[in-house]
Amino acid sequence: MSLDVAYIEERMKHYRVPGCSIAWIEHGRLMDAKQLGTVATGSGQRVTADTRFNACSMSKFLTSVLVLKLVEAGQLALDEPVNDRLVSWQLKDVVSTPSEVTLRQLLRHESGIVDATGGFGALDVTFGRPSMAALMNGDTPYHDGPVHVTGEPGQAFHFSDAGFCLIQLLVEDVMKCPFADVMRDELFIPLDMHASGYDFEVEGVTFASGHDKHGHSVAPIIPHYPYPAAAGLWTTTEDLSRVVIELMEAVKGNGRELSHRTVEDMLSASSLNLFAGLGVFLDGEQEQRELSSLGWGIGFQSMLVAYPYIGKSLIIMTNAELGVHQMDGLIGDIYRATVN
Repeated sequence: MSLDVAYIEERMKHYRVPGCSIAWIEHGRLMDAKQLGTVATGSGQRVTADTRFNACSMSKFLTSVLVLKLVEAGQLALDEPVNDRLVSWQLKDVVSTPSEVTLRQLLRHESGIVDATGGFGALDVTFGRPSMAALMNGDTPYHDGPVHVTGEPGQAFHFSDAGFCLIQLLVEDVMKCPFADVMRDELFIPLDMHASGYDFEVEGVTFASGHDKHGHSVAPIIPHYPYPAAAGLWTTTEDLSRVVIELMEAVKGNGRELSHRTVEDMLSASSLNLFAGLGVFLDGEQEQRELSSLGWGIGFQSMLVAYPYIGKSLIIMTNAELGVHQMDGLIGDIYRATVN
């Protein structure tokens, strides 16, 4: 099948979404890709295959894939306390006792870390790029007070940017390298992802501008998330499709970067929170197993849904934040018209 451009354009107009990019995977291959609208309201500059969108929390999906590759290589371990390998900072509970939280619990958002009210917000880039240790200590405008464990690890689900900040710090401490460089070397280059990164000020690269639900630009302030692993990725749907196809190949035992066992682990649900995989949301069983990741931030919304065992996936990125869940706006309409 192919994407219905006329229908999508009509829905974009209805929801006042200036631009979007869509990738459709079927039989484990990229079958169709469409870029529609403009990078900014009134700009006249069309969205192209190389236009980068802010992935927001879909950054966690890429971070999880990277982490699983490092686990497979023996650099990280899913079921040992992350404090055992942290060097620059230590996670503690409310009475300042070192925590036994594991990487598996962090990936499933079951660490007992509950983001402060409002979570890890976005600020103007002029506030700078603090170190992850400073951010975890609460020494920056992005987060008030140190991050610590307040709940019982391995129990309740709490979607946590702070948990993925800790994962980033762990990767940087173990690999002795900035997170963005590890991602570039371990995933972007091996998977030929030439339009992905964590810097939104790259010469010669077009970045989509964010908009509110009325189609008004959020510029001139550039929303800045100083925690790449949790929300800092700028990418394209076609680059994301390369990661999804890698997962589909790994399921068949043909992955270039991941093994069958690793992807099975990612797709294994928590015993207490059946929708929680390793860095992804899950639904369905066996061959119909669904993997999903959602991105929602200032001026942007996106969604990735994949069925690794049957080789089907839909990836949608938009430069508008509609104020409603993805399934209740443009993205949901495209999903229902394409996947169902």
